[in-house]
Amino acid sequence: MVRAYSERVARFTELAERLGARSRLVSNLRGLSFALSVVCVITAFTADESALWGSLGGVFGAVFLGLVVAHSRVIREEDMALRWVQVNKDAVTRNGSRFKELPETGERFSNALHPYADDLDVFGPASLFQRVCTARTQMGQQRLAAFLMNRAARDEVDARQQAAKELAPQLELRQELEALALAGHEGDTPRRGAKVSGYLDVEPLLAWAEAKPGLSNKPVLVALLWILPTISVAAIVGSWVRGWHPVAWIVPLIAQSILLLTARVHTQVVFNAVSASQGVFLRFGPMLRVLEQCQPKCERLQELQAETRGSAGEPPSHAMRQFERIVSWFELRHNGLVHPFVNSILMWDMHCVLRLEGWQRRYGSRLRHWFTALGELEALASLAALAHDNPDYAWPELRDGEVTFEAQGLGHPLLSATTRVTNDVDLMGAGRALLVTGSNMSGKSTLLRSIGVNAVLALAGAPVCAVALRLSPVAVRTSMRIRDSLDQGVSHFYAELRKVKGVLDSLDCGMPVLFLLDEILHGTNSRERQIGARWILAELLRKGAMGAVSTHDSGLCELPEPLMSRVTQVHLREVAEAGELKFDYKLHEGPVRSGNALRLMRSLGIEVPLTQQEAPGAGSV
Repeated sequence: MVRAYSERVARFTELAERLGARSRLVSNLRGLSFALSVVCVITAFTADESALWGSLGGVFGAVFLGLVVAHSRVIREEDMALRWVQVNKDAVTRNGSRFKELPETGERFSNALHPYADDLDVFGPASLFQRVCTARTQMGQQRLAAFLMNRAARDEVDARQQAAKELAPQLELRQELEALALAGHEGDTPRRGAKVSGYLDVEPLLAWAEAKPGLSNKPVLVALLWILPTISVAAIVGSWVRGWHPVAWIVPLIAQSILLLTARVHTQVVFNAVSASQGVFLRFGPMLRVLEQCQPKCERLQELQAETRGSAGEPPSHAMRQFERIVSWFELRHNGLVHPFVNSILMWDMHCVLRLEGWQRRYGSRLRHWFTALGELEALASLAALAHDNPDYAWPELRDGEVTFEAQGLGHPLLSATTRVTNDVDLMGAGRALLVTGSNMSGKSTLLRSIGVNAVLALAGAPVCAVALRLSPVAVRTSMRIRDSLDQGVSHFYAELRKVKGVLDSLDCGMPVLFLLDEILHGTNSRERQIGARWILAELLRKGAMGAVSTHDSGLCELPEPLMSRVTQVHLREVAEAGELKFDYKLHEGPVRSGNALRLMRSLGIEVPLTQQEAPGAGSV
């Protein structure tokens, strides 16, 4: 896939360079035609053949206007080509070992209190979100984060999976959506060497669209907006043509001025809202047209397309054209010479507000649905891109009824395919657990995270890093990465206890729990750790939870027989070759028989004894 994306980068870079050269040529011709037009017009006033020179000036002026239109089109095409380049460069980065360089880490969605997001690296640098996300708008990224953080009903997961399957082969549609979304970033289009700077905020527009109209719900005021300007214009014409007394137009103008002052605050609020948001709305317009014009087959995509249409079947593009036209009338406020006179006589600002409120009543309640549908489409496209870029990933099979997690060839999606080691993992069902033992650096934590991350992907509707995965709907709960806090006076052990209590409290959530506990209670002494760990594991199994516990303490393997029958022991190990430790990261049956801490210390030049007999004072009383 990296090679295919690199070829697309080269193709669109070549296109952008051709368009850039054309843009420079058209720009030069535009300047030349303008200069020739000016010269011809000046010559027409001084030369004998003024008609000829005037005609030439008109021709060159027309050419200039045509080149202005052509140049703007070429610039738009060049900008779009550059966005295609950026999209494919990011795809190359996303599918290589450098995905950690992508700017969208999802850090703003991080929550240390979330049941698993921090432990499983869902957000932040080198995270699942950074690896998966192709969404370029705030709405799309928020929706993808919701997919990864929140448990969804079985039907919802199935619907997402079907939509992602349909979108996966549609590379052109997905990348067009990305490229168009880049125009919704603040700052310039990402021209050569430039950076986009954040997102345009749609909330001011949504707040105005969903508010109650302030003028159009006052019928007397609406009537005056039509009556008074008509009287004023008629009186002014009558005074000029018929010599009417000036009081005929002064009185209605005073009344109009009073109304304008009364509505000034409301008019300014509306103007600020729509003027600041016009660019936002119109930049998202091409994205909405992609959704309008696609021909979905699955139910979820059909629902999203239906979300963009009203009861009369009007597409958003129709509403956007109306909005743009009305706001363009409002732009007269920027003309300091003309606007005061036009506004005083015709009550221009209030008529603009009236038209905008008509648009608001018709489309305002639908606007948020449009942006929500766009965000959903971007999130689904992210899942589809993961499937497209990783054809060796499997679509998980969700099963109702019996609690299960059965995986063949399970790997960690954040590891590259060249270094990833896969394992078959079967958690055996409700009330059963996998006890993973092994020495330091053997891969116990990575194995548990592989289980958790793939469960999160499966329950989001995404493909998983496995040959096959059968999974029942579960609530994922973890206690793996423990963060103490000096400021809050929270010790490492106490922080771990809080996370473990959260796992235990979730047993009554009404859904089967998939728990993952890494090096359980390693912040206390061996005797109390074994007592506490055995009780916690027994409580989890007694209440029907399913999961895995990792440890390098072989003492945790010595469980009471009734509990032992519900625990499957596996281990990861290493071999020593030429004085070096090598790990195969493969699961083996049974508990580990030895550790490697002392050998690791010696490999770093710390000359500790390898046996108790060699230790200082071993023979003393």
